[in-house]
Amino acid sequence: MFRKKIRITLAQLFTISLVVLIALLCLLFFFLFHSSKISVLQASNNLRAGASRQLAEKVTRYLDLAQQAQDHFQEAIKHEVFNPKDLASLETFLFYTILTQSNFSEISLTFGDKIGYDAEGNILLAPTGRGEMTLFRTSNKTSSNIDTQYTYEKNGQWVLEKRTRSSQNDLFGTPFTELQTKVIDPTTYPTFTTPASLEFNGQSIWSDLHWSQIDLDPSQNVRTVEVSLQQTVTDAQGNFLGVLRVGLFENQIEQIPQFKLIAGDPNDPHIIFITDHSGELIAAPNLNVDDIQLVDDNLRFPVTNAPLEIQLSLKNPALQLVSESNPLLFSQFDYLGKKYLVTYRQIHESQDWILGIVVPQSYYVGSLERMRNQLLLIVSIIIIGLSVGAIFLQRVLKREQNKIIVEALKMENFDFKPFEPCSVFKDVFAILSSLERAKTAMRAMSKYIPLELVKQLYRSNKEPVLGGKIEEVTILFTDIYNFTSITEKIPVNELAQALGKYLKVMTQALQNDGKGIIDKYIGDGIMALWNTPTPVSDAANLACEAILNSMQKLEELFTSPQWQNMPRFDTRFGLHKDQVMAGHFGAPDRLNFTALGNGVNIAARLEALNKHYGTSILVSETIFKAAAENFVFRLIDFIVVKGKTEGIKIYELIGKKGEKPELKDVISKYEQAFKEYQNRNFANAMTLIEDQLEDPPSKTLYERCSRFLETPPPGSWNGYHIFTTKG
Repeated sequence: MFRKKIRITLAQLFTISLVVLIALLCLLFFFLFHSSKISVLQASNNLRAGASRQLAEKVTRYLDLAQQAQDHFQEAIKHEVFNPKDLASLETFLFYTILTQSNFSEISLTFGDKIGYDAEGNILLAPTGRGEMTLFRTSNKTSSNIDTQYTYEKNGQWVLEKRTRSSQNDLFGTPFTELQTKVIDPTTYPTFTTPASLEFNGQSIWSDLHWSQIDLDPSQNVRTVEVSLQQTVTDAQGNFLGVLRVGLFENQIEQIPQFKLIAGDPNDPHIIFITDHSGELIAAPNLNVDDIQLVDDNLRFPVTNAPLEIQLSLKNPALQLVSESNPLLFSQFDYLGKKYLVTYRQIHESQDWILGIVVPQSYYVGSLERMRNQLLLIVSIIIIGLSVGAIFLQRVLKREQNKIIVEALKMENFDFKPFEPCSVFKDVFAILSSLERAKTAMRAMSKYIPLELVKQLYRSNKEPVLGGKIEEVTILFTDIYNFTSITEKIPVNELAQALGKYLKVMTQALQNDGKGIIDKYIGDGIMALWNTPTPVSDAANLACEAILNSMQKLEELFTSPQWQNMPRFDTRFGLHKDQVMAGHFGAPDRLNFTALGNGVNIAARLEALNKHYGTSILVSETIFKAAAENFVFRLIDFIVVKGKTEGIKIYELIGKKGEKPELKDVISKYEQAFKEYQNRNFANAMTLIEDQLEDPPSKTLYERCSRFLETPPPGSWNGYHIFTTKG
């Protein structure tokens, strides 16, 4: 008497699983902390984004003062407020312009009479009437003293005169004094030639930080650092007048890093700086202006003088991603195990300057992380206790679950090999037994219907229903030539064995390797389909490749010892591509997947017509058009098959491109002869192919032309050969 095995259900383990649920709740706890951290960091991003926008706009407004002065100057000329050609009038207007704005370091007009542009678009000036008038503050930033420099040409030499005035002098109270220094034509400076060129005429051009042009001696102790805006101006009639340059002190830019994001917090760790895309420093906290130096024609502070957080921010690759299309960027980096958050924002109206804000991440999430670490210790103690009791259960469940997963994956991958169900759990054993029964059914099903159809039905999880749909399908019919005669010479058992080997090779070449499906075996023949039920790309090429491959594999079979000196099976192929009805047909309770329609009949007729032409592979024009780039075809005939009224072109598949070069001349002569035949030049056609009558299609055409010479076709003959039989 057999003892019945006791198996428990997975439901009976539910109580034990509650212990594991505690661990899942702990994960939820950590998730909530993680979400809180994300929310805090998002709020910090919003804070820095708002502050960076405010500071960037402050820089932009500061730089815009120069543009306003440019516009005011041009409007004043337009309304004839002053005469720019009169030096006293010009000096007066420039004086009051710089006087009203303490942020202006200088304002100048470089003038000349334009006579045109050269081939490169550079401005051409008359040799006379050139010069420059500059008004500037005599000491850095705070001085109210405004002096004038006037540069002009005298006796072929350039002269610089300067009017120095104090706050007690009126505008013209101090005469000009000529300076004994070497002077260069101001209209040759890039600050004039660039904005005055044809390319930039009328555009506002900003410079980067630079030494003021009025500081003639680079060795002097006090030099003015400024940014300047250059733009061409015109007189009241719209004629070129010169280039107006407005310089701004850098002091407002220096003050940007002093801004505090957290008002009233003396320990605010946010550090603000201004840089460029090269990572060179423009402004940062606690920098000495005396340390500024020239870097690639622009003034920059040494990066090594900046705080370490700024140095790391300047090396961050994210800096290079800031652009006009991506003006705001959040990033982070680690240094010695400490995380930093950094915000970059493009400053509009500048020389691609970028404002940055860097802060330790711990400033925002430090208290939250400390609380998390305390609770983590408590939760860890609980989890350790639960884990000891759950480890064994987890191992057992995992082993049993893996059995189901492995067998399910085998089904998914169409591995239907049998196995013996085994499990200590009743539920798992029942599932494994069901899977084995399903695999048994699938193994049986795949022997009767195409495997691709089995896969499609399995994956769709739907029962097949009666009916089909119109699809473009490539259809192949094959048949063994003179098979009936062969059957009369070979015993039935030997013939069955040989036919099985033959069909195995054909199935492998057409279905497994050729990606088609065997629709049905018709005695010794085969009907195969491509592009249904599973779509395939380039079905015509796949079918041609499969046919040629099957012929090669059959040749290997016939010459192998396993064929045992049996007679060869010569296979004929008919291939066509057409719109046909593909689907499930038959009775509601007994279906067959196949294709129906005129295209199927044409493929079958093509296979039978091989007998008439002495060929092995005949294809339709649709196949020829789809596969002509990769395969060699021969146009065989224009025909009307039995039962049809419309003609079709048929072709012989010769081989792949580059194969069978020995047939090139044969094919060429045949196709030339066929053209003569189409044009009723039957004698010419016969002459072209009379030396290659060992070629069956040539012999067929030769005999047809011979008959037509004796009995010409009617005048309505259009070159199509009409078949009154099926093959």
